[in-house]
Amino acid sequence: MNTNNKIRLALVVVSAVCYQIFLKSFLFTFLGIGRTVQPIADFPHYQCRRIEDPRLQACEDMWLSEKTRQLFLACSDPTARTYWMPNVNRLNASARSIHDAIIALDVDKPKGSSFRYRTLKTPNRLGVLHLIALTGEDTAGGDIRLYLNNAKPTLDPTTNDPLNNVAANYTIEAFTTTKHATKLTHIASYHHPEIKSPNNIALFPSGDGGFYISNDHGTARSGWRHELAPYINNGDVTYCSSCSSPTSCRIVATNFAFPNGLLTGQDGLLYVPSTYRGNIQIFRPSPSDHSIEKVGEINVPYPIDNLSQDRKGDIWIAALPKPLQVLAAFGDPLNKVAPATILRARKIGKEGHDWEVEKVLEDRDGEVLPGATTAVHDVKTGRVFVSGVTAPFVTVCEPKR
Repeated sequence: MNTNNKIRLALVVVSAVCYQIFLKSFLFTFLGIGRTVQPIADFPHYQCRRIEDPRLQACEDMWLSEKTRQLFLACSDPTARTYWMPNVNRLNASARSIHDAIIALDVDKPKGSSFRYRTLKTPNRLGVLHLIALTGEDTAGGDIRLYLNNAKPTLDPTTNDPLNNVAANYTIEAFTTTKHATKLTHIASYHHPEIKSPNNIALFPSGDGGFYISNDHGTARSGWRHELAPYINNGDVTYCSSCSSPTSCRIVATNFAFPNGLLTGQDGLLYVPSTYRGNIQIFRPSPSDHSIEKVGEINVPYPIDNLSQDRKGDIWIAALPKPLQVLAAFGDPLNKVAPATILRARKIGKEGHDWEVEKVLEDRDGEVLPGATTAVHDVKTGRVFVSGVTAPFVTVCEPKR
């Protein structure tokens, strides 16, 4: 083989490797080339409606308390999200929302087309919250414990003014509340160098107060490194202990492509979705040192945002069928709505190691669903609640009987 042929062969091999590692996932999973997106009319088993309320806007994440029948939502301002959203490198802190709040919505108390809800007050000493994600747990004593991702801006050490074009000063905030409460009682603030680009929070399954976070961009907190991070698998999963003072955190897994809304399942396993590569990786946490071991994967060929789990153990997946349209809607949330896909993953087989993934809802034209970042299924009523990070509404889908 002459030199020219060797060079051609080498280029073919390198191109094939690059295609498999980078381009294939980018073109077909992330960009969705060739993906068919269906209109909402193709899903007549649900009747969906928008809840348009000034307080129920830009709700990036939701969590359902089964015991108290309350849906907790982390809400903000749609337009302000376009300026201050550190997870996607929007760093205009001067234009950030000052109205973020946790909403407690009573799912068994309809009111018109909506439901009764309360805007929960937080202690003044915490200042303004800048909410991205939340998770929670119903405690044995009947209280609710909530953990919030607070993306507050970094402040100028001299003037105490928020700094623009500087990465967020993230904290994880823990609160307790009760069924009829009008406020959140603060437990702790967790701050650590490894809480560097947190996306979501998953509680350690033993209930010891520790938690995992998905650092969606790893150490790449801003600038061009932040933009590059998903393509080079710079994300990680980190464990933080709530028992130590100061906070103790350590990385337990690396090499993730934009790990998003991770979830602790009812089976004690940790589920970590990827926005860039799709699929959900499954890990078993160690009860002794909180390390995680990969034990499986759910094939989901869509970019994924948040996961939730219903009372039956099914995992509900908010997917992004057309990410470029998501970016367009993010920049103009009051006038554009991105397509949305809601999937359900259900364990099948005697051993429960296999999964069946089914499309439950899809809205190609943005007729009624928001560009979804979270979907929550209420088994008792059959309703599916859908929210979006910049959507000026929340959608509820009622099953047709």
